[in-house]
Amino acid sequence: MLRSRILTFLKNLLPDYDHFQTFLTKYVPIGYKYPIFLDYPVRPRQRYTQENPHPLLYEIMNKNRKLYEDWLRRIEAYLKYFEAIPLNADDKPTGIAEPAWINRYIPPLDSMALYTFLASTNPRHYFEVGSGNSTKFARRAIRDHKLTTHITSIDPQPRAEIEGISDRSIRLPLEEVALSIFQKLDDGDILFIDNSHRIFMNSDATTFFLDVLPYLKPGVLVQLHDIWLPYDYPEAWKFRYYSEQYCLAMLLLADQGQRYEIILPNMFISFDRSLCDILDATIWQHPHLSDVAHHGGSFWFKIRKLNSARQ
Repeated sequence: MLRSRILTFLKNLLPDYDHFQTFLTKYVPIGYKYPIFLDYPVRPRQRYTQENPHPLLYEIMNKNRKLYEDWLRRIEAYLKYFEAIPLNADDKPTGIAEPAWINRYIPPLDSMALYTFLASTNPRHYFEVGSGNSTKFARRAIRDHKLTTHITSIDPQPRAEIEGISDRSIRLPLEEVALSIFQKLDDGDILFIDNSHRIFMNSDATTFFLDVLPYLKPGVLVQLHDIWLPYDYPEAWKFRYYSEQYCLAMLLLADQGQRYEIILPNMFISFDRSLCDILDATIWQHPHLSDVAHHGGSFWFKIRKLNSARQ
């Protein structure tokens, strides 16, 4: 009640709603967070749940089960390398940019998938928008398998230790980057996106969907993080107001597999019992990994040649 009165008072001080919003955004930041007041009621809740996924998206994603199974088997093949990676960040020397399975940001299934895609394909280029633990796992795969992969990190504020393990660092938000750089990505290269997850005017997520993705060459493998399709974002995230996956969902529904081929949707896999069973007996039962989370949020897809799309 008090909050409502305060907001009403502030709003009355400024006759124009847009000026009110600008005032709050400019002068009332909370750390790196900025308030947004909507002029229309929203009711954030899970519309699509594990028991009630989006039916058309589920149908699209369920078609590629055999491909998911194949990649999960490939992940299994790297178990001996996964054993050598520390469980916790505390288990490694301070200041060393080594990966760890428990890291608060990227779940083990996502780390394993990234490691496996790199180790099994040895791409010429690995670009990432948003750096951190993903960079550490990428560098570990490159070192373990003597890959020739070149890491390009795009992140305005990465941790200092990332500078030492990326080959090229671009310290700008995606929306300020010269986007011609993505034309360097060729067939077999990897683009790993872990950004703000919000579709706003001139946001990094908007820039990716409108100015990067449509121009990627066939054969480029793309990863988007924190994607829950064909389910909604979890209830606990409702006030984050993430919107990125809705843009991806519309793209998949319109595309129907013509240009974008789903390769490994980790959240879909995490809720599918038969797909989960593939890793249960080996990866998740291994003593070194039995206590880590078993889910993932990476959504991997590949750019296809339009003339090779399924009829």
